[in-house]
Amino acid sequence: MALHTDTKIFKVTYDLSLLVTKLVANMPRNYKADFGADLRKQCFGLVMLVYRANSASDRPPIIRILREGVEAANLSLRLAADLRLISRGQYGEAIALTDSIGRQATGWLKHSENALAAPSSRRPGQRAY
Repeated sequence: MALHTDTKIFKVTYDLSLLVTKLVANMPRNYKADFGADLRKQCFGLVMLVYRANSASDRPPIIRILREGVEAANLSLRLAADLRLISRGQYGEAIALTDSIGRQATGWLKHSENALAAPSSRRPGQRAY
């Protein structure tokens, strides 16, 4: 099993968390404490879901939660752009990351579901990626 920190989905999810943390730092004070903190927690939660899914034996339920979290982050980022808390360019950068995470999570989900459905040709104790 690859370390979760070596996977592309982890790296992109971490990059999103890092970007959002920087964006929230520049938000007006009245939005930073509530809206900004929730947005940071959402994105950090995505990082933790990637870790949980990578170390779980039954990945599909966790990956589905990850995909739902990506959609929630998309909506929050759209609201931030509409309220002009972040620029359109910053919004575009963040959405490109969430789009990448969503595509990777969808592929990971399909792969995980197929691995559970197919008879295993792996040795005992060997995990699918």
